[in-house]
Amino acid sequence: MNKANLKRLMLMAVLGAALAGCSSTPSYGDLPETLSVRILPNSSKQFIYRVGLSPEMDRKANIRRGPTRAPDKRDYKKLKARTGYVVAATGYCRDGFLELDFRLSNYVQWLRGECREGASADDMQAYGDITSLPLDNLPEE
Repeated sequence: MNKANLKRLMLMAVLGAALAGCSSTPSYGDLPETLSVRILPNSSKQFIYRVGLSPEMDRKANIRRGPTRAPDKRDYKKLKARTGYVVAATGYCRDGFLELDFRLSNYVQWLRGECREGASADDMQAYGDITSLPLDNLPEE
């Protein structure tokens, strides 16, 4: 990724954050979002919500350029709120989630969690063989 593309990506992130402040559901604009899911043998429903560059692109970007602004509590709160919205809107977590781990960087943010409820028989059928859920048609609040 060249400097011009990286600058455009950062500008989009800043503009997306500014626009997100005006809405009730935090949004990341056009930044890519993914929700990876898995049901463990003990019926635990785990997930990773990610926004930003792929892990490979993140590593390369961090090597080439130092941070422009360190992520802070606002970024963490936005990530946690958006994660809650995404797992609820997709129907993956019905009763909320427990946070297991997270990462905040200038280029990628992710939160790994576990749904408060265990997988039901319907969940096993709906999500048992799926590794990620689509996020392009989420309803807006």
